[in-house]
Amino acid sequence: MCIKESLRLHSIVSFITRNTEQNFKVLDKTIPRDTMTTILIYGLHHNPSVWEDSLEFRPERFSPENIDKINPFAYIPFSAGPRNCIGQNFAMHEIKVLLVKILNRFHLELDPNHDVKKFAGVVTRAENGIRMKAKLRIPGQCIHESD
Repeated sequence: MCIKESLRLHSIVSFITRNTEQNFKVLDKTIPRDTMTTILIYGLHHNPSVWEDSLEFRPERFSPENIDKINPFAYIPFSAGPRNCIGQNFAMHEIKVLLVKILNRFHLELDPNHDVKKFAGVVTRAENGIRMKAKLRIPGQCIHESD
């Protein structure tokens, strides 16, 4: 749920382009066949008419009891339909494995002296990187906020 919510808030690819295969209506406008369109994934994932409190990190949006309430085309971090990312299953597995391996060994915290700014180009990234401090976890020892 946390990974999906992170991908919603911080879309890897901010937009995709597609050519229409047939005429279709959007509001009261007809979009003709063979028109190149741009789908702003970042805009969709932050649209307050689609996502309540769209700028808040709320992983429970993707809980088993809520997942069926989400329109399948409201959340498209890897695109959707016949031209979606063929590596999306691999990417999700890779994210999960890396997170488990890293979080099992380290306690991570952002460097408070480094300002993280999002750069939303074709691929979303941090404008000047993300600086973090990694503290080695000692087996059996719990690290708390106060440490």
